[in-house]
Amino acid sequence: YYFHGYEDLIRDNMGKNDDHSSWIRLPGLPLELRSRDVPSILDAENANNFTAPLFKRLFELLDKESKPKVLVNTFESLEPEALRSISKFDMIGIGPLIPSAFLDYGKEKDPSDTSFGGDLFQSSKDYKQWLNLKPKRSVIYVSFGSISVLSKQQTEEIGRALLDYGRPFLWVITEKQRNAEEKEKEDHELREELEKLGKIVPWCSQMEVLSNPSMGCFMTHCGWNSTLESLVCGVPMVAFPQWIDQRTNAKLVEDVWKTGLRVKANKDGIVERDEIKRCLDLVMEDGEIGEEIRRNAEKWKDLGREAAMEGGSSYKNFKAFVSEL
Repeated sequence: YYFHGYEDLIRDNMGKNDDHSSWIRLPGLPLELRSRDVPSILDAENANNFTAPLFKRLFELLDKESKPKVLVNTFESLEPEALRSISKFDMIGIGPLIPSAFLDYGKEKDPSDTSFGGDLFQSSKDYKQWLNLKPKRSVIYVSFGSISVLSKQQTEEIGRALLDYGRPFLWVITEKQRNAEEKEKEDHELREELEKLGKIVPWCSQMEVLSNPSMGCFMTHCGWNSTLESLVCGVPMVAFPQWIDQRTNAKLVEDVWKTGLRVKANKDGIVERDEIKRCLDLVMEDGEIGEEIRRNAEKWKDLGREAAMEGGSSYKNFKAFVSEL
């Protein structure tokens, strides 16, 4: 809609940074979106707004075709309204796109098929044994993807929240993030404390981590791949969005699929340690909120895997698409 004549309307409604007075409702999304929920490309002052021309060019190419087919990494029961709301395109859900080793049953499962070979970095090796030694549902997995670089202040708030909470964690800190921290004089004392409680790695196989029984929750930037992988593994989320579509994904996680909680930043845009710990407490512990989140996570895990199995909606959609080629 933003790239098809509604740019000014959306900008006008989202122009105020006030979550209470400005909101929009779009076809295909079953909820109201406040300014904190819409993709960052709609924010003219956002430093990451350079991506808007890329998306605009993509839609220009699609508009040259008559009813183009678009394969989407989602599944029908997850986003039924979204798949049907854009009449100009034939949106075909073929997700969740996961290696067959992580399917629970059926002849589609291949134990050797653990990766699509698309990892940007080489995984560490020793974290798997470390995870296998941890109790069920005890570990917090922290990863912000391959692109995002957090400020030193935000990284320290996360670190101190993990120490305050006291549960084991696996934290992916990429070389890109590490290099940025070293320029700002990394707090080596804090890192030493963290490594006594948890494990810090430069990269890992995310599906292998999320499918490990030790997983208790995923503190995630809510990139779409990470969100979908967490759903299909049944892992509750602490949503920590940064840019692009991540803010909308976090809204869906918290208010539609109800498989996690979204952190709230302070007026300076920093999520403080007490807020992070609050969300970890609610998601990980045995209270009413945590139990509901885990029930919902298990539900979406089952639905996602059913879609990918033989006879499932995504399996049939992709088979039909191939037969038309």
